[in-house]
Amino acid sequence: MMGNTQKLALLGVALILSACGNKEVPPAIAKPVPAPVAVTGTKKPVGSKTARMMELLRAAYDAEGGDDYLLVELPDVEQREVRGSYRLEPVAMRELSNGRVALIANAQPANEQGEAMSAHATPGLLNVYVMHREAGGWDLDSRQENIASLGSFGHFGKVEWVSLGNGKPGFTVQHGGTWQGQTISYLSVFDLTERAMHDLTQGLPLFSSDEGNCGDESLSCTSVKGEWAFEKREGAGYDDLVMRFTGHEESRAGDASAGTRRVRKGLSGMARYKFDGKRYVLIEGENIVPEI
Repeated sequence: MMGNTQKLALLGVALILSACGNKEVPPAIAKPVPAPVAVTGTKKPVGSKTARMMELLRAAYDAEGGDDYLLVELPDVEQREVRGSYRLEPVAMRELSNGRVALIANAQPANEQGEAMSAHATPGLLNVYVMHREAGGWDLDSRQENIASLGSFGHFGKVEWVSLGNGKPGFTVQHGGTWQGQTISYLSVFDLTERAMHDLTQGLPLFSSDEGNCGDESLSCTSVKGEWAFEKREGAGYDDLVMRFTGHEESRAGDASAGTRRVRKGLSGMARYKFDGKRYVLIEGENIVPEI
């Protein structure tokens, strides 16, 4: 037999269930989802181009580092017998027609904690590797360490892969910097087939502007930009390097009053460089990009 206490409990449950059945149950309230946030920092996603380049860089060095750099010992760019610690970061890679892969990396002097020690006037140091795949890994064909000082703030600029002629793969590097409102950029060219790579142009001026330091009191202000291309030369092993320039100059006479407006005139020009067996030399026209 059911006691009174149990009967009262069952009656209460029945009343509650009946009440719930007569009312609409409110829908669950979804919590707001945060908007996507861009992830910043040095860590690169697996499978990215940086990760692929790091695979090549680790094949060249058994060294410690992070997701996008290694800490390695390299020779000084000028005193080759002197070696030091550098932070080495991959910059660009290219699959070559012969099945090999070229890798370009930037080096900066590093402290004991692996941090780069670079300032405004510190150039980036160019390193180049050529390798091929062997038995599931990579074998090194060529290692060119700290072969050139290019750029500022510890880095050089844009790298472009080019053909210097039939069967002659190479690359260009744009580099430069800004000092007290004056900016200049140079173009350097390297031949990937060279056993000991060197800058084939010794840095040709490509862009220059002093407009960041051009005030009302300045007598003249100039900005010139060059576009470059390699053009075939009949019977030559290396193509010519041709630069075409556009820009402007604003100037007024030295004895003009301070309020006199400068007069602008357009600038244009062309320079053709031929490879003489060691470097590219000017054979036609003029490079009108002013030094700063």
